[in-house]
Amino acid sequence: MDFMKFYAGRDDDGRRLDRILRRILSCENLPQIYKAVRSGLIRLNDSRTRPETRVQEGDCISVALFLQKKNSSSKISVHTGIDSYPELGNILFHNEYVLIVNKPYDISVQGGNNSLSSTVYEIWKKEYNKHDRSLSFIPGPLHRLDRKTTGILVFSQNLAGAQWFSEAIAQHKIGKKYVALIEGHLEASEDWSDSILRNQEIPQGLFHTVTVSDREGKLAITNARPIAYGRYEEKPVTFAEFSIRTGRTHQIRSQSAYHGHPLLGDTAYGGRKIQEARDFFLHAIELNIQKDNPILVPEMIMAPISTDFEKMLNKTLINRTEKFILQ
Repeated sequence: MDFMKFYAGRDDDGRRLDRILRRILSCENLPQIYKAVRSGLIRLNDSRTRPETRVQEGDCISVALFLQKKNSSSKISVHTGIDSYPELGNILFHNEYVLIVNKPYDISVQGGNNSLSSTVYEIWKKEYNKHDRSLSFIPGPLHRLDRKTTGILVFSQNLAGAQWFSEAIAQHKIGKKYVALIEGHLEASEDWSDSILRNQEIPQGLFHTVTVSDREGKLAITNARPIAYGRYEEKPVTFAEFSIRTGRTHQIRSQSAYHGHPLLGDTAYGGRKIQEARDFFLHAIELNIQKDNPILVPEMIMAPISTDFEKMLNKTLINRTEKFILQ
């Protein structure tokens, strides 16, 4: 009998054989996989084994060729290194643990009811399938950005990278900063601490609402700082920086609107409609990471603003003292 061989990578180490096989044999259900293992159609290091056996890095999993042909949609190959991912945005940093890109405008991170057909997750999955390093672990985006928000987006490259990022976020070892054009004149730095509650019926076209009730919603903490002031169609606007301590959906958009400064053009949150290159201008510009992190990521990652954002600033703003590098 002919077999196809698969070799376990570092991210497969310690995982159960049946969990790995569920990806290799994606068309088979668990009872069929168990039967194939017990009958010797699937072997570990050329020996019969049990479905619950823990696999080690370097182990060889042999699968009967006729089973693999039935599951030909499975894409398992050997990683050959990072090239480039132009559809995901310019690469800001990468190592064996994480890939950090500057996400372009108008592309979703993951699917949803109103998402584009091509999402960041789908693009990444397609690219990773070309040079896969793991039989069981599929890297992907580690956080979300709105479809129309640009800037820093972090992907896992392996299991260790995914675990590090999740733990660092939970322990507040990673700080995120955004810049945006908001309506009105934000006089000084403000600290916002509100509860964000999702609208079930979406009244007045809003996606979320912000409430000051401590008994409802999820806590959202944001610092808003004015950078410069200007005017758009004779009305005041502020170029502002936002530092967030929580990562709620639409946090900056909903809190800005609640505190009287909706993003310019963000009609879903009460902003004025604009006829510009973007519906609104919100950009994840900076990632601050605790010193001496174990996966050797720089302490600060910067994502340059795009030319259309810069043109909008030039069109609207005066007295701007801080300059951001173009991508």
